[in-house]
Amino acid sequence: MSLQDTKQAIKHQLSNVYDSLELNSIVNILIEEVTGWDALHQNIHKNDALEQTQSELLTQYTEQLLTGKPLQYIIGKAWFMGHAYFVNESVLIPRPETEELVEWISEYAHIVNKPLSILDIGTGSGCIPIALKLAIPNSNVSAIDISKEALVVAKQNAQTHQTSIEFIEQDILQTKQLKEQYDIIVSNPPYIPLREKPNMQSQVIDHEPEIALFVSDHFPLLFYSKIAHIGKSALKPKGQLFFEIHYDQGNAIMALLNEMGYHAELRQDIYGKDRMVRASLKN
Repeated sequence: MSLQDTKQAIKHQLSNVYDSLELNSIVNILIEEVTGWDALHQNIHKNDALEQTQSELLTQYTEQLLTGKPLQYIIGKAWFMGHAYFVNESVLIPRPETEELVEWISEYAHIVNKPLSILDIGTGSGCIPIALKLAIPNSNVSAIDISKEALVVAKQNAQTHQTSIEFIEQDILQTKQLKEQYDIIVSNPPYIPLREKPNMQSQVIDHEPEIALFVSDHFPLLFYSKIAHIGKSALKPKGQLFFEIHYDQGNAIMALLNEMGYHAELRQDIYGKDRMVRASLKN
């Protein structure tokens, strides 16, 4: 069977699981993962037959996709800010919205134009601190997470990208005060209220770690409140908090931060949804 016929067969198998636009991307990624051929070379080799081991691997991947397992977990790879990160079901799959948060922090850092100390809270795969270290090489970056398994992944990614980052196992909700002060504290914490779980895609709720996704319905701003409280003593003069937020929590978080003594700025993502907040303590 030619590569072109193989692609069509996979698309047919998965047509009830993914829409056609997403399918094209998924199939191209699978083929590149198995053969090493990018989209251009896939077209050049479209009439070539795959090796048996390649076909068998594609069959395994397709069967896993049919169960709803996300592509990134199947191939153990996700892209963030132009770099590949190892991922498994111990960590969230990096999202494009989080790239915008990193870009905002990088913009701020280059305006300040001095070495910065940065802490990422709830680091998961480590994509945020690693991307920041790559974008701001003279920064001193640390990251914490409650999950041992997530920290294993984060450390592997830091080593892959040759970035020097201090990783700390710590439960931020049980933390009264941080040992150091920082110019920037960033977090993409759990922010999805549990009530939304029944309406979410099975690919997410069946495979991504719940501890990194959900927060109780009665106080969905729990992590923001805790981090902002810690920030009062952990931020250096003119220090900044940066948060990724749920799209409908913008006004509530702005009100919370104002009440806690912060000046806050709300920013929308490329889809026009409230997604990021920057805050600094009032004088």
